[in-house]
Amino acid sequence: MEANSYHFYELERVVKGTLRQGLKEIYDLNLAEDEIALETPPQPEFGDLSTPLPLRLAKALRRPPLEIAGQLRDYLASQELPHLKEFTVTAPGYVNLWLDMPNLTRSVFDEITVDKEKYGEVKAGKGKKVVIEHTNINPNKAAHIGHLRNACLGDTIARLKRRAGYEVEVQNYIDDTGVAVADIVVGLEQFKREPAENERFDYFCWDLYTEVNQKYEEDPSLKERQREVLRLIEEGNNPTAELAQDVARRIVECHLSTMWRLGIYYNLLTWESNIIHLGFWRHAFELLKEKGHLVHEEEGENAGCWVVKLGDVPEFQNLENPDKVLVRSNGTATYTAKDIAYQLWKFGVLGKDFFYDRYCLQPNGTVLWTSSSEGTKMERFGRAQQVINVIDLRQKYLQDVLRFSLIKLGFEEQGKNSIHFGYEVVALSPATARELGVTVEEDEKGMYAMSGRKGIGVKADDLVERVIEQATAEVAKRHPEMSPEEHRKLGQDIAVGAVRYYMVRFNIANVLVFDFNEALSLQGNTGPYLQYAYARAANILGRVDRGVLDDIDLRTVSVPSDLTAEEKNLIRAIAELPVATERAAENLQPAAFADYTYNLATTFMNFYETSPVLTAAPARMRFRVALVMSFKQAMANALATLGIPALPRM
Repeated sequence: MEANSYHFYELERVVKGTLRQGLKEIYDLNLAEDEIALETPPQPEFGDLSTPLPLRLAKALRRPPLEIAGQLRDYLASQELPHLKEFTVTAPGYVNLWLDMPNLTRSVFDEITVDKEKYGEVKAGKGKKVVIEHTNINPNKAAHIGHLRNACLGDTIARLKRRAGYEVEVQNYIDDTGVAVADIVVGLEQFKREPAENERFDYFCWDLYTEVNQKYEEDPSLKERQREVLRLIEEGNNPTAELAQDVARRIVECHLSTMWRLGIYYNLLTWESNIIHLGFWRHAFELLKEKGHLVHEEEGENAGCWVVKLGDVPEFQNLENPDKVLVRSNGTATYTAKDIAYQLWKFGVLGKDFFYDRYCLQPNGTVLWTSSSEGTKMERFGRAQQVINVIDLRQKYLQDVLRFSLIKLGFEEQGKNSIHFGYEVVALSPATARELGVTVEEDEKGMYAMSGRKGIGVKADDLVERVIEQATAEVAKRHPEMSPEEHRKLGQDIAVGAVRYYMVRFNIANVLVFDFNEALSLQGNTGPYLQYAYARAANILGRVDRGVLDDIDLRTVSVPSDLTAEEKNLIRAIAELPVATERAAENLQPAAFADYTYNLATTFMNFYETSPVLTAAPARMRFRVALVMSFKQAMANALATLGIPALPRM
């Protein structure tokens, strides 16, 4: 393979494969590639890449680490690996690898010239389909900021998977037959109230939901009406069910509008009512009984129930009753049963399908489809090799039950490919809560928690609008020459970057505490900082003489042999975009990709502050302009993967 068509992201695989082959030839030792570590040394004098492999193998091979390192170094040097020019050994037993930076630069320039907006894409998922289910908000009130974290994480995973070559289908599951919708129906009956003129329906229902839950506490007998409403909704074809359907659809339209503001789109809306009315569970029940893995209990607390036995699964062994009931003794299916049927459909193994209708044309020009109990048959949805459910960590137990139930019921492959992407909830910093008009009593944790039932929380659109207002005010101060409409448009784009990046860059195992000032800062690890780095590159290129700029061809521009440290660092950061994409996509780590993008931005800013472009000597100037052009394209692609607008000015 010629060097100029060689993706840098493949280098790590080649090095690991070569080390693996060397171990086989020298020591007759078989080692898996994932057991071979490659890392970036802490100091540049130890090379661009290194491996501590000799230290790990010294005991097993009964040889000094430095001896093993020397033999591996010599083996690597004999293989003529692309983009590598030198191999050294350092104590106590590291093999160090040095990049041929001019050669790598030439390769990066060539790749960006050819790929442009596709630079950074990889083929890890070629031929594979993944279904990603996210957002999944109860259609009973306005979306809150916790839902934003779910949707931003899910959308970023979808973007990463697409960039990694997967066919991606994004689904938004609508529980239109559950308690949450029933509560709104009960509230409408009890309070006989309609939204005020110009009042958003989802905001109206936010307050109504709180009121009806307070009413339940005052009048517990009202819960009986809730149960009756639930029965009527599930039964269908009656005025109560029609009212519930109207409520759900109006709320879903509000939710879609909220998510579209942030560039979040879907392929399919799936409605629980369709799953019920099309008999998904009844069909799954017969299928599972035929396979012989469902058990009908004759005695004990589950007598008369159909259950899946999970007692031998380590995750459930300490539970008092580890077995999961799928069908109660009265013949009704549990939520887990419905989830199993839906999950089997996602994998295309249920043997039953929805009908489909066009729902709407989304602002990005794509068609949003909806499941239906009648309409058109299509064989384009579901049938995935992998299913990712983006649901907060409070649902971990139920997601574990779903995954292990599939395995125990004979769908082992589907169970292993059912992935729960769990994350912690969102809270507000006290300062941000106050700015949003919430009365706050600061607790020792420095965060403000929320409760939907009590009406304590922050609506997603209120948060987004407040961020837009702050960003717009800052734009107006910096750009008095722009019109108010231009201020608002730029403020919106900055706000999208601020919110989206803040929602994905933190460890998903930690509660996310949202703070306005931190999210909007142009300094530090924020969305606006990334946008600022891109805008800085655009500004530099905008000041290059048009004739000079048009004459620069990345494929032929001269690459200096005496590259500076800042130039080398930027080249390497740009070259790492494909491997950063693949790792984040395969490991489901949007935060890791956010870290990479932040590193790309800071590396460019370090280059900008130390390396004059327009005033450099002519040959150096042309090279540095080419380097800025390459960064601008790579940064645009990374921002697009994060769903963040790339702005030519800030």
